[in-house]
Amino acid sequence: MQAKIMKVRGMSGDACADKISDALLAIKGVGDVTVSLAGEKVSVQFDEEQTSLQELQAALVRHNYGIEAVFPEKERVTSCCGGCGGHAGHS
Repeated sequence: MQAKIMKVRGMSGDACADKISDALLAIKGVGDVTVSLAGEKVSVQFDEEQTSLQELQAALVRHNYGIEAVFPEKERVTSCCGGCGGHAGHS
């Protein structure tokens, strides 16, 4: 399993979070999806033998969301607000 965090544009409320979760969970190989509206981030775990990051991103684009950046899950900083994408001080 791989885990990625995508910085997503266009989320405006709980309905968006549900739409994103449903779209990604419908893809074979996706194991877990967590949506952070405040941080504008989507964390997704997926089996890279069944799907790809590109397929996940395409599903979001089809639902009119934009992908600003993608980070490995291990780079996530859980003690901050997420406004910096978890990369404050990392150049």
